[in-house]
Amino acid sequence: MQKTVKIPLKDFQQWMQQLLLDPYQQTGINPNDLLSNATNAASIEDVICHSEKLTAQEHLAIYQRSYIARLRNCMSQQFSALEYALGEAIFCAFADDYLASNPSNNYNLSFLGAHFAEYLENNRPDANEGIKEDWIDFMIELARFEYAIGVLFEEKAEENYQLAAIDTSEEQLKLVPVFALFKFQFPVRKYYYEFKNGKNPALPFGKESYCVVLRHKFKLSIYDLHKEQYDFLCFLKENKNVIETKEWFNTHYKANTVQFEQVWSSWKERWLDSHFFRV
Repeated sequence: MQKTVKIPLKDFQQWMQQLLLDPYQQTGINPNDLLSNATNAASIEDVICHSEKLTAQEHLAIYQRSYIARLRNCMSQQFSALEYALGEAIFCAFADDYLASNPSNNYNLSFLGAHFAEYLENNRPDANEGIKEDWIDFMIELARFEYAIGVLFEEKAEENYQLAAIDTSEEQLKLVPVFALFKFQFPVRKYYYEFKNGKNPALPFGKESYCVVLRHKFKLSIYDLHKEQYDFLCFLKENKNVIETKEWFNTHYKANTVQFEQVWSSWKERWLDSHFFRV
């Protein structure tokens, strides 16, 4: 006969949450310790009722599998290009192990993959090899980029601002609020774009690449950059002054002032059209 136990609601919620989030107990927390205030509660069978065909443990396992499947699906959506690059089976194996060692601790599942790139770095198959595999470095960069895109899309920022125009003075030019610069050792942006457009890209060879992701009116846009453009925009983002950034660029690159003004005019026109600047 099943015991009658009394469990405070808070204790029961914490216990159930721990069993669902960490079914393999990889966090080192014993769920039964969370029931220390419950009278005579000693096991799952004392808390969850069995049925004619299923034990209490089997009932719990249904919830655990369903929850893990939901988290796995969330990871698949957050890292869809990475899943394609790795293949579904390998991606799921990595995702399951990541979820077991990094249980969700936030009600918002958009944060679920926050440490996935770090996990891949720490668990790379060639960790003990003298020569590292390039494809693993690409996967880690791709994971970081995909998660960053999700963060930028959700980021809280001012949206009701006025875009700069061609006749806006350079002293007034400011980068839009959501503006992130990326430097990669692989053509990550190109691979991501081709995947999203159904082109089934092959794994790329190493090639340094640069891009910017910005948001305007809740729409993300991604643009490739040259190294010089990346350096210019990085300095501008840090210093927030176009005049000072131009002076720094001329000094850093030992550029001819007249020639750079021609280059800057082209950059400025293109970036204004792409909504890089506000006033």
